[in-house]
Amino acid sequence: MLKDVSQELLEFKPVELTTLGIDEISLVKGQGKYCAVLVDIKRGKLIAILSSRKVEAIEEVLTGWGKEVLDKIEEVSIDLWKGYKSLVKKLMPKARVVADRFHVMTQINRELDAERKRENREVEKEIKAAKKASQKKQCEFKKESFKKSKYVLLKNGEDLNE
Repeated sequence: MLKDVSQELLEFKPVELTTLGIDEISLVKGQGKYCAVLVDIKRGKLIAILSSRKVEAIEEVLTGWGKEVLDKIEEVSIDLWKGYKSLVKKLMPKARVVADRFHVMTQINRELDAERKRENREVEKEIKAAKKASQKKQCEFKKESFKKSKYVLLKNGEDLNE
């Protein structure tokens, strides 16, 4: 079914495309089989599903659209892979390249989690070094706060309570 849809889409040439999304999806989880997906972000429409996520396969489809289509593209959202960025700069030099939200948020969450864990280790050291019971109690309260901090940090501000 996916192959049929992808063939139909490949025959389609986008009109008035200004915001393009390039990403890949896994066809079969855990087997390393990926395909590239091209999306008209402004309209929220799928443009193409390619059998490969390789730059050459994407370049072939994009160049097939013609210079008149590519010149109208103002912005391209990609993951953080350099191959996609190089391709966009080559074929659409006027287009602004932006990192897609999913990949940016994944990186932010990874960094935030690493920092939270580092802080937790520091508190554990403080607990071991504490000489007074009051100091130790204060450090243990801090440590207990870290246990639930991951989900607090991920929540929307308006959803937080005391």
